[in-house]
Amino acid sequence: MAEPRPAIEIGDTGADFAGEVVRFLARLSDEGPVGDSLSLPFGLSASMKRYGLSLDETIRAVLSIRAALLSVSGLDTATEPVPLRVADPVLFVLNLAVYLDGLLGRAARVLGLSPGEAADVAVELLRSN
Repeated sequence: MAEPRPAIEIGDTGADFAGEVVRFLARLSDEGPVGDSLSLPFGLSASMKRYGLSLDETIRAVLSIRAALLSVSGLDTATEPVPLRVADPVLFVLNLAVYLDGLLGRAARVLGLSPGEAADVAVELLRSN
């Protein structure tokens, strides 16, 4: 495992939300391609409402879990794709979630863990910051 680096500062609510989202993605990916699932927008929307997060706060939380996954897995940040920000924040959040699902799979393979276990390791890093 790589040396943990601090993720984006998001606070406890953002860490709870990010943990819920990455665990949701781990479960959802067991059912097939995340990008094709109608559960993705509904699940993200429900989590955002539950935590009372705006689109900008959601984006920060998702980018934070991205940073945590990169840190715990030791994946090379220089070669890992950077999600392209699009003008529509709703589309950007959905694209980030699909990207995060792929990253979660890559991180899990590197760590030799299931996606759910890799998600737990990344969430623990978020909470420790």
